Amino acid sequence: MLAIEFIRAPSALVLLFWVFYVLPLLPGLPRLSPLTAAILVLVLDGAAYGAEIVRAGIGAVHRGQADACHALGLSKMQSFTKVILPQALSQIVPAFGSLARNMIKWTAIVSFVGVQDVLYVANYIRGQTYYTVTVFCLLGAVYWILTVLCGLAFRALEQVLPLNRASRVARTSI
Repeated sequence: MLAIEFIRAPSALVLLFWVFYVLPLLPGLPRLSPLTAAILVLVLDGAAYGAEIVRAGIGAVHRGQADACHALGLSKMQSFTKVILPQALSQIVPAFGSLARNMIKWTAIVSFVGVQDVLYVANYIRGQTYYTVTVFCLLGAVYWILTVLCGLAFRALEQVLPLNRASRVARTSI
């Protein structure tokens, strides 16, 4: 829990600067390449937020569900995989969709340590052509398209979840 808060507390940019610029100054720690530092920070940040999403999703399932499983004689593993997790997924998947869209936008920070991402390339093109508005409007459109596609993918995933199918059937039969 403390490790998760340690990673979530600073912004991803501050964490990236710490990993790339500060940690190599400490004795015994290696200097990471810009790409390695960027991947490490984005993975750690995403994992910390993802862990909280899973924890909250499982916590959203009423305790009575686990009690009912125990009363039926199901093992803890059976209770989790057959009852708790399917219900938690209806909370977890939409939140992971939001996290995935945010992570797409977080990739823009990696250019601050020299990784050649979309923002880096756009800034280079802007410097060569002096078409600032056009380049950054196109950059905004690229990020918008990527996040919309990601949102559509997660919405499609939500539709195949068993709990969501059951609620759709219930709504259509009324």
